[in-house]
Amino acid sequence: MLRIDNYENIKERFNPFFIDENLIKEDYQRLVNCHYGKSCNPLIYCEALLIMGVRSGLELLLAKSVNKNVVIHVVESNVSLHDKLKKLPFNNITVFSSYEDYLQSINQTTYDLIRVDNANFTLERIITLLTKHTVSAICGELNEADCKPITLFRFCRQNCESFFFNIKDKKYNVAGSRQKIAQPEVTVVVAAYGVEGYLDECISSIVHQSLKNIEILIVDDGSIDGTGKKADEWANRFPKIVRVIHKVNGGCASARLAGLKEAKGEYIAFVDGDDWVEHPMYEDLFESAALHNSEIAQCGFYEFFADQTKNYYPTAWGADGQNGMSGLVKNPIEYLTLMPSIWRRIYKTSYLKKYSIEFPVHIRRHDDLPFAFLTISRVKRLSVIPDCYYAYRLNRPGQDVGATDERLFIHFEIFEWLYEQVRPWASMGIMHQMRLVEIGTHSWVLGRLDKPLKEDYLRQAIEGIKNRYSNYEMNDGWLNRLKDSSI
Repeated sequence: MLRIDNYENIKERFNPFFIDENLIKEDYQRLVNCHYGKSCNPLIYCEALLIMGVRSGLELLLAKSVNKNVVIHVVESNVSLHDKLKKLPFNNITVFSSYEDYLQSINQTTYDLIRVDNANFTLERIITLLTKHTVSAICGELNEADCKPITLFRFCRQNCESFFFNIKDKKYNVAGSRQKIAQPEVTVVVAAYGVEGYLDECISSIVHQSLKNIEILIVDDGSIDGTGKKADEWANRFPKIVRVIHKVNGGCASARLAGLKEAKGEYIAFVDGDDWVEHPMYEDLFESAALHNSEIAQCGFYEFFADQTKNYYPTAWGADGQNGMSGLVKNPIEYLTLMPSIWRRIYKTSYLKKYSIEFPVHIRRHDDLPFAFLTISRVKRLSVIPDCYYAYRLNRPGQDVGATDERLFIHFEIFEWLYEQVRPWASMGIMHQMRLVEIGTHSWVLGRLDKPLKEDYLRQAIEGIKNRYSNYEMNDGWLNRLKDSSI
């Protein structure tokens, strides 16, 4: 196999045969920088190759240098380049002056690689090529206005082994490999206990999502009201996408874990049974995750109060897209100190399995805090969109978030457990963030805790922080902040 490590050597070796000399250097840079992805490479042994838009001819020449018998079809509308193509001293090269001529001449065949340049790209052509032929790899480039990228992504992953399309002037690509098994794109797990009066609004908002390839798991956590019956009614109405798990009461963590273990989706999401989601939420989150190859995708949310007041929180920054509010987050650990709300995200199921991330069933409330920390602290690719799609209902009677009594002491158990999980592998930066999360959480608790309980809580909070973070101590005034929060 020829090594691509020296532009001058490449130019000298193939100099008599280049088709458009003005594009040689650009095509060389594209090759060494994997402009079309690692699997879409003419240096990989090919028996059949389709090139739509010959450019400098570098790919053609490299393919012939690896396998002189490779069959190459070239679609090139610039007739001034045809004479150069026809004079090439190689066999098995057929040149077509238009895409239409190519379609009329070539019946169903097998290609190891198809490369489509910007001028030849249309979604209809990609669909035709992948439908008509058996294709191992396809690559190319396009303008974002040429087609909806997620449509191209979905079609390619069903019809070829690998694909990589560069989107001009964008920091993401349409890339991936064949989907090996048929599965929902997103599974939404709805933990439901005592939410008979809210469940219809919740499930209706998920059933009618713009994302159609969806699975909904309603986990009835031993409700004693009509929650379980309502869940069954939704399963009867939409048996293809809604399933119900009935279990004995074990707390929210056990309900979410039951759904996690039964989920079939490529990504998984969690919704509280008294909340709801806006119509585009999971379509837009899946698009963000798929096009950025992210393990987690996040949107914004809004708080909804009984008096119809709404407070909006886009919670997106530090990303590589427009205004830093969309795209791939450059430093995901900065998101660790966000409110630990797991319901505004989708998580790649294989990512959760890789790190054995589950819900701690022994923690019966506020289990979203450790799950949020574990998932964000290990993520390599986190993508965000600023749209506030999740409706977080507040001031409902019986909510854990409304507690002001001894139930809030659960946070000491949470941080003891979380520290034991994280410390063996965490970096200094992760531990510093965990310390900030614990200080912030205790400050939040002390600001709402019943007055007779504050002194005891403050004492335990100070002891826990000093014991756990003695090696990460910072002179940032945390002790005074905690004390001030208790006043």
